[in-house]
Amino acid sequence: MSDGIILWEAHRAGAGGTELPESCLAAFEYGWGLGGRPEADVNVTSDGVMVSLHDSTLDRIARNLPEHLKGRPVSEITWAELQTVDVGWDEFPDQHITPLETLFAILKDHPERNMVIDYKRVKVSQLAEVINRFGVASQITFASNDRNLLREFKQCAPAGRTKNWLGGPAEAIMEKFAVLQQENFRGITEVQLHLNDAPGQNWRYALAPEFVAEALRITGESGVLLQVLPWKFEKADLDAILDLGVRSFAVDYPNKFKKICAVYFAGQVMKDQTER
Repeated sequence: MSDGIILWEAHRAGAGGTELPESCLAAFEYGWGLGGRPEADVNVTSDGVMVSLHDSTLDRIARNLPEHLKGRPVSEITWAELQTVDVGWDEFPDQHITPLETLFAILKDHPERNMVIDYKRVKVSQLAEVINRFGVASQITFASNDRNLLREFKQCAPAGRTKNWLGGPAEAIMEKFAVLQQENFRGITEVQLHLNDAPGQNWRYALAPEFVAEALRITGESGVLLQVLPWKFEKADLDAILDLGVRSFAVDYPNKFKKICAVYFAGQVMKDQTER
């Protein structure tokens, strides 16, 4: 890409629930409009409709949720009931949960677009069947922390990409990464490292920059994309990550992220011109 970023992901349906309401179509269009890969978390309604929703219930994101729907898993709610729920904000009212087939139809009409599907609650074979039916597997990255599920998806949809996200304490992330390396990243095309805050350090995150740089080297030699997910960041934090050579991110603040990256790469151009 012209801004130097290889791939970046707009977490939780394109806007992270921070810049636009999550799980609605407007958020996905927002993420695509900024040049990212919006992420859909998959749940299934009681009548079999696959939808983009991070949580198992609607309580956190719905406005004025009717009493009879509070605390109920989406798997116990019909698609007709779900369509009545507003997940918007005051400034973005009347937003609704998006069915995956709507997103796949958009991908089919826009082959330049891509998206991420984070495994939550769906049969992998069922999801892959729908993806293959729409012919959009090459535009999909299937993400999970379970590498066996990723390999199952890859068997069902060979053209799709797979991402193993690694979360938890820094030590656990390093151990999980070592296992993937020992397995030669079999069936995995992308690895995502969660960057959790560790206050009191010049480097903001619990994972040491030396480990991130080494992981970048190892994945690069294996033909695997390394992505980081910094849950929180300011300009100095992103600059430090970019200085390591990382060029793939997942973020909850896509517009903020894009602006910081644009300033960073503009500065690199100016620096290069000065040194000539």
